[in-house]
Amino acid sequence: MIKKIFASMLFVTFSYAQNNVNEKIEQLELQIKELKKQTAANTADLNEYIPVIEASETQSLLDKLDFLPELEIRMDKMDYKLGKIEGENTTADYPDGLNQQRRDEFKKDFDPAVAVKFKLNLFGDINKYTKFNGRFVFTMSTQSHQRLCILSRDIKSVSSSSGFDLDRAYIDFTPNIGSDYAFTFSFGVLPTTGGTPMNFALNTERKSMFPALVFDMDTYGLIGTQKLGSNNFFRVIAAKAYTLNPSIYPYQCNRENIDNANILGAYYDTKFKLFSGESLLSFGVNYLGDFKAHPYLGPDVNADDANILGDIFTYGLGLDVRDLLNDKLTFFIHTAISNPDANGKIDDYQIVNVANGTTIRGTIGFSEADYAKGTMLKKDGYSFYVGMKYNINDNFNFGAEYNQGSKYWFSATQGAEDMYNKLATRGNVSEVYGIYKFHKDIFAKLGFMYTNEDYTGSGWHFGKPTKKDATQKVSYLSIKAEF
Repeated sequence: MIKKIFASMLFVTFSYAQNNVNEKIEQLELQIKELKKQTAANTADLNEYIPVIEASETQSLLDKLDFLPELEIRMDKMDYKLGKIEGENTTADYPDGLNQQRRDEFKKDFDPAVAVKFKLNLFGDINKYTKFNGRFVFTMSTQSHQRLCILSRDIKSVSSSSGFDLDRAYIDFTPNIGSDYAFTFSFGVLPTTGGTPMNFALNTERKSMFPALVFDMDTYGLIGTQKLGSNNFFRVIAAKAYTLNPSIYPYQCNRENIDNANILGAYYDTKFKLFSGESLLSFGVNYLGDFKAHPYLGPDVNADDANILGDIFTYGLGLDVRDLLNDKLTFFIHTAISNPDANGKIDDYQIVNVANGTTIRGTIGFSEADYAKGTMLKKDGYSFYVGMKYNINDNFNFGAEYNQGSKYWFSATQGAEDMYNKLATRGNVSEVYGIYKFHKDIFAKLGFMYTNEDYTGSGWHFGKPTKKDATQKVSYLSIKAEF
């Protein structure tokens, strides 16, 4: 009897459990169907909204970036006259059938030239602590058939008259922004060209935190800036030097080709009032280490045999005073010393085989004179740079500048925005200009520059400079728009 009762209870319990399981299975199937419908709906929504989301994110990024263009058209007339160079007697046969001096005793009257330069500046506030900066450069020039290769009677020809490059792309990160002692860490393709006081003649604010006479090169690496109160800044740099596309400098055959020279520098500048004007005092030291560079020597010489010749220290001090005489007058004075440390190796571009114009190594040479070979410069050089700018009214100003470099002067200015790189001159340069602003974003500039070279090797890092008698005259007119 008990067994029957137990069996009946077991059957009833099993039947109830089975019914429960069936109900749960049905509920699960319904839920799965519902989930499939929801998934399909969600997929459709995503397919519809993803392009909108991506466009929104792209728009958000573009909202963080400002694109500021600059456009300049410039016309130049250049004339160059070179007398004797001490010890120079290199000759060549020219189309007129004459055997003439190749490196001295000649004149060049260049055709009028026109160049167009376009820059696209990028600025972005990524977040409160991080900023992005970049700049693209494009240059086009009629100087494809005549270049300012002032070291030779030859006229240099090139296949292209335009160049495109990226000369800035860096991040500024300031973790303690807003502090009187904020520290900014910058890295990337650095803003190390267009430094003070070159910006006055360019009619813009300084584009580099470093004084141009000491250090004005294209670089990539790191900069640390320590703010010390509201008016004092200390900066250190660790970077590598490089050379932009040579066509960026249309009037020269090339600047120096810099092969990853090491750069270390420490700089300090302070702002203060002087004679009721806003003043900037800047000084620092720049180290150019393992310097392997090849200055442009002529259309037949390349940099394949350039050697690391040593290191160069440059020390500089400068004062800029702005807004004197009721905001009308600006003046500046800068000076620098270059201190080379040769390692004993030499660069040798002296022609020893006159018949075929080759060096002792069998490569194409530059000159038969002694200045075409040598170690790193062995003596200190110096330079000074002074100028003023006066505002006649809100629309018109004029300026005058003068710089002089000694026999052994070397300037680390291969990236200078001045297309003639006048601060590298071993001799003196005078420049006068007038600027007329006929719109808040557009101005015209008319100027004249006169260069007197006293010694060979302006911009060179090697050899023993020798006496030289050369003059260069440049008249120019430019129209520039900045937005």
